[in-house]
Amino acid sequence: MPASFVVTSKLTIFARRIVEHFGLAGHFTRVYGSQPDGRFDDKAELIAHVLESEKIDASAAVMIGDRAVDIKGARANSVRSVGVLRGYGSERELVEAGADRLCVAPAALEACL
Repeated sequence: MPASFVVTSKLTIFARRIVEHFGLAGHFTRVYGSQPDGRFDDKAELIAHVLESEKIDASAAVMIGDRAVDIKGARANSVRSVGVLRGYGSERELVEAGADRLCVAPAALEACL
């Protein structure tokens, strides 16, 4: 299984707690988020940081997200994006942000990739 990362606008400390609380830690290599000092508040900057830190080629990466900021951050870094319709963002928001694909249900995610 390829490496997978949580890349969220939430503060890293809270994102880690959420991932652990829901028993998802074993599904992710690492959790990346914003920092209390404001570093990585910008999703495009955070994605760039993850790509550099993990030595990931942008052409080999996929950002899966439910908000326009996820899609725009991916596009700013030449990363493919999948907008998921089971989150906070609407289909219109994800399409307008330029999602490469849309995925209607978690069970369909593998097919969307």
